[in-house]
Amino acid sequence: MRMMNFLKQWKSEKGQTLPLVLALLAIGTLTIVPSLNYSTSSLNGSRSLAQGMKGTYAADAGIENALWSLQRVIPPPAQLTDNLNNMTVTIETETKGYYVLYFGELVEPGVHYEDYLDIAGQIVWDEEVDKYKYTITVTWVPNEGEPVIHMEAIGARLPPNYSYDEGSAASFASNLSEDEPEIVIDSMGAEMINWDFGTPMPSVSKQNPVATQTFYIIGTGELEGNYTWVVVNRMDIWVVGEISGDLNRITAIARRVEDGKTTARIVADALINSEDIYIISWQTVNY
Repeated sequence: MRMMNFLKQWKSEKGQTLPLVLALLAIGTLTIVPSLNYSTSSLNGSRSLAQGMKGTYAADAGIENALWSLQRVIPPPAQLTDNLNNMTVTIETETKGYYVLYFGELVEPGVHYEDYLDIAGQIVWDEEVDKYKYTITVTWVPNEGEPVIHMEAIGARLPPNYSYDEGSAASFASNLSEDEPEIVIDSMGAEMINWDFGTPMPSVSKQNPVATQTFYIIGTGELEGNYTWVVVNRMDIWVVGEISGDLNRITAIARRVEDGKTTARIVADALINSEDIYIISWQTVNY
C-alpha cells in the first residue's frame, strides 16, 4: 500500500524534474566557467613565474661574470657568449669612480686617499675579560715630504647583534679618545659608533705613523658585516674607509630567445678593489 502511494506521488511530481535539472545546469554554468578561468589564470601565472625564475638565474650569471672580470681588471662583456635557460643575457657596466662606505652611505673621498692613509679594523677575543677587543688602526703611508694628517673623527660599524661595551674606550691609554662614542643604529639594527675629536686634533705623520682606537664589544653571533672609517680635515682626503673601491653599477637583462621578451632584470652596485668585492645593493625585477 505504501509502495503504491509512493509511485502515485512520484508520478504526480515527475513534471517538476525538468525545472530542477535546468536550474542545476544554470548553477553549474555559473560556477564552472569562473573555475576554468581561474585555472587558466593560475596556469599562466605559474608559467610566468617559472619564466621569471629562469630569467633571474640567467641575469644573475651575467652579474657574476661582470664582477669576475672587473676584479681582474678585464673589461666585462656586453653579452654572455652562451644562452642560459634558453635566454640571452645582455650586460651593461658603468664605473662611477672611487667611493668609501661611511656611516652606511657611499661618499667620494677625494683624489689623494691612497697616498696618505690606511685604515683597518681587527676583532680578537680577550680571555682576561671574556670579551671581544676591537682595534681600529690608522697608518700614515710613508711618502717622503707628505704633510701631517689631522683627524676629525674615527668610527666603526659593529657586527650585527654586538654592542659597544660602555666605558671600555677609557681602558686603553693609547687611544685617540677615551671619551664615550656617539652611537647610531643603522637600518639593519647594527651599531655605528663614532668619536669626534676636538682641538687640537690627533694626527699621524712620518714621525708618528700609527694611531689606534681600541674598545670592547659584547654580543653573540658571527663577526661579520663590520667596517671602519676615519674622517680627515684635509678636503682632498676627507674620508678613508676599510670598505672602499671603484663603484660599479652592473645591469643584466635576460630575454627569451624565441621572441626577445624580457623575463628578468638585475641591477647591482658593487665596490671593487684588488682584494674584495662588496655588494652594496641588489635589485631584481621579474616581468
